[in-house]
Amino acid sequence: MTGWIWFLLTCGVALSGCGWRDSVLAVRGDDAGASGADAGSATIETCPAAPGAPSAVAPAPTPAQIAFQRTELTAYLHFGLNTFDGTEYGDPAVDTPSLFNPTNLDASEWVVALKDAGFRQAKLVVKHATGFCLWPSAYTDYSVKNSPWKNGQGDVVRDFTDAMHAAGMRVAFYLSPHDDHYPSSSADYETYFRNQLTELLTNYGPVYQIEFNGYQAPTSLDWAGIVQLAHQLQPQVLVYMGPEIAATGANLRYLGDQNGQASRSTSSIANVPNGGPANVWYPAEAPVSDRGLNTWFWHPANSVISFTDLQSTYFTTVGMNATLILNVPPATTGQFDTPDVDLLRQFAAWYGSLYATDLIHGQPVSADSTWANPGFEASKALDGDLCTYWAAAAGQKAGRLEVAPPASVTFGVISIREPIELGERTTSYHIEIKQNGTWNKSPTDVTGATIAGTVIGQRQLWQLPPTTAEAVALVIDAAHDVPAIAELGVY
Repeated sequence: MTGWIWFLLTCGVALSGCGWRDSVLAVRGDDAGASGADAGSATIETCPAAPGAPSAVAPAPTPAQIAFQRTELTAYLHFGLNTFDGTEYGDPAVDTPSLFNPTNLDASEWVVALKDAGFRQAKLVVKHATGFCLWPSAYTDYSVKNSPWKNGQGDVVRDFTDAMHAAGMRVAFYLSPHDDHYPSSSADYETYFRNQLTELLTNYGPVYQIEFNGYQAPTSLDWAGIVQLAHQLQPQVLVYMGPEIAATGANLRYLGDQNGQASRSTSSIANVPNGGPANVWYPAEAPVSDRGLNTWFWHPANSVISFTDLQSTYFTTVGMNATLILNVPPATTGQFDTPDVDLLRQFAAWYGSLYATDLIHGQPVSADSTWANPGFEASKALDGDLCTYWAAAAGQKAGRLEVAPPASVTFGVISIREPIELGERTTSYHIEIKQNGTWNKSPTDVTGATIAGTVIGQRQLWQLPPTTAEAVALVIDAAHDVPAIAELGVY
């Protein structure tokens, strides 16, 4: 149920005050994302190339993109002057540093709550559109250093990154390109922005992702050059850019909505206009706030979404080849509010049990064809190891995996995963279920939709009414090249 996972943590360049050193390590870890067992790993996870394997279908992901997608869950932390002024986008009449004064901020509490819930990465909004900085930037006085919090000696970014690194969590930042205080229309704004980006990526690493939101972002900046700077400072960092400013070199994209609704055709390849690079590996983020649509900062009058809504969102994001970015905003105390903590606890219990028992793990399985070289047998799709996979025979662009347990199994979730190191391969697939000796070739999910799709990618999840079956088959109807399946599971 485990596999050798190699990872690289590298500063990559000589940075004064970097505070962390290059290292190459090898570890043995559980299937990333399964039951949250490996939650909190900050490693860049990728599988060693299997000797004699089928060739990858271009475009293929980088190791850093693979690691990001296998986290599956990222938290958003919106915290700043907006938390205290009661607005979403700031109030210039009252937004002075004196407003920022959390009474009981302990970033380790955030990290523990998120890690316990299965999150492996968290993204802190270090500067929102107000321009207020949660670190004592050398380039502006509009920051925590001029707030009453800790008598101006505090650094939220330092507290956050120290707690994250100590917990083995992946650090991410949101740095707003739009700035109300230091106008982003200023002639020297690009220099200001680059200086702050350099501060963040030099002093708080390792950082695995940085977000440049596109809303009201200045389009006149050299965004391709800014992306290049980010990669130069930390080669492993992934850059998310809003479609308004997306440029060559961007690594992650916006799903297109903030209500957690991907589709069965959501691809990790940018093959449609998205305001950025085309025909590259460009996986989608699905941002959702636990405080409801378009409410990102904590406000006392707002309530959290229901646990059932969060469950549904998991299936329509992670279950449709997108990464869920769940916003959990700290309150004016600097702590998560009780309703947010309760929601995380409910999710933790559910997520921790979701993948606990794969009813077809290690069960008898057959394939209609198999790659000639050893190590790609049908059984590899049922071994719980993402670094092994079944592959069809050379020249095949369709295939069938059929699992026949000794006794019938009753399940409500089907999970399908491709070895994304080899790119997205499947273009059409469906599930068949054998009941009472007869194959149902078009079973339906809880919504009544036929269990069939186009993209598989990182993961596809299907929810069914409780279903008892004698056998289950995954049928790849069409593929770009030889079909390959890393994991097929029922729960």
